[in-house]
Amino acid sequence: MLKRYLSLATAVAFSLGMSAQTHASEMTSAYQQYQQAVSTGNTTQAFKYALQALNAGKQEYAAESDNLFALQYNYAVAAGQVGKYDIAVDQFETLADLAAQQFGTLAVKTLATRLDWYKALLQKEQTRKVKLKVSGAALLMRDIVNELEQAATAYPADAANMYYMVANTLLQYGSAQFSLQRLADTVDKGLKLASKSWGEQDMRTLEQRYLLGRLSYAAADFNQVVAILEPLTATLDQHLNYTHPLSLQARALMHEAYGHLSQPEKAKEHSQQIARMKPWQSHLDPVLLLHKIPRYPQVATDLTGDTSVEVTFDISAAGNVENVRVSDDSAGSKFFQGSAMEAVRQWRYMPRFVDGKAVETEGMTVSVDFDSNFAGYDYRFNHASTDYVKAEEARLRNQSKAR
Repeated sequence: MLKRYLSLATAVAFSLGMSAQTHASEMTSAYQQYQQAVSTGNTTQAFKYALQALNAGKQEYAAESDNLFALQYNYAVAAGQVGKYDIAVDQFETLADLAAQQFGTLAVKTLATRLDWYKALLQKEQTRKVKLKVSGAALLMRDIVNELEQAATAYPADAANMYYMVANTLLQYGSAQFSLQRLADTVDKGLKLASKSWGEQDMRTLEQRYLLGRLSYAAADFNQVVAILEPLTATLDQHLNYTHPLSLQARALMHEAYGHLSQPEKAKEHSQQIARMKPWQSHLDPVLLLHKIPRYPQVATDLTGDTSVEVTFDISAAGNVENVRVSDDSAGSKFFQGSAMEAVRQWRYMPRFVDGKAVETEGMTVSVDFDSNFAGYDYRFNHASTDYVKAEEARLRNQSKAR
């Protein structure tokens, strides 16, 4: 299945509406081939036909039409899918200006476009691996968050969705250019709006609750972590017949939080719940639930700068990291190697499943990166979504609406 490079575009209905008059047009033919490529996961063909449809659409539609906007959006998405981030960034920047003109500077569709522009820009910066004194993606996200309250006030009917869209982006991509308190205040407001608009059982509410718990964990407020996340796991476990990835993430955090609160029995309970998880499909690869960032060896700060260490380890059937060792061909001094292994030993995984049973995974290898200038935190959501999980999330959302 084609990985969804940008999820928010569909959330605000940037779809192409074709009339009967365009049924046999060159644009329609290219657009249909684009749709076929997307459905089969052929990103190269999707990019090719998205461009063809856009070029043909420029002849069919007026410059300010919604259809042309949608075609250009498809092209930007397709460019990101094939790693052409320069094109994606340029297209989304243009689309953000067009959205502001067509829908309003603070409108929800404009916000969605700017968030997708942020993702493309972030991908571009990360791919180049060039350190920037001022990150364009960071500046863009700062502006988005700064204008969020104003946008919600201007469009109160869209306020909950706006806050959710920003929180969803932070969940997936993270953002270290704000203070933890600023982010927590923003997410907390979004959580309150979501709870009021959609109810406590809606997945959008639960995702923001998780993010607020994750931010509390990053701030070492462990009492707040368990206060926020215990209701989340209770809701998911009550309404789903499998263990939701969000519940696994939350339990990994609570295991750590209860350990810091000197409540070993509570910590053990959440660790055991991860080990006894009910998979949503019979075959699953391991998923990283808790990622401890390695300590940068102070003795090496002025000598080495940034570096990476290749570490190999096994994952038990309970999801614990075992038998950690430095890979034979790994670079890095003994200081970095020791710090890398120390960090990886504290990672927690969802175990691998074969025929519905948790099994050990041997020989996992990861690259542990050391950034001498890193002063941020990691609170991204690491699970890989599946059609089944999405369907169950929709069921839970519909169930909450019916009440």
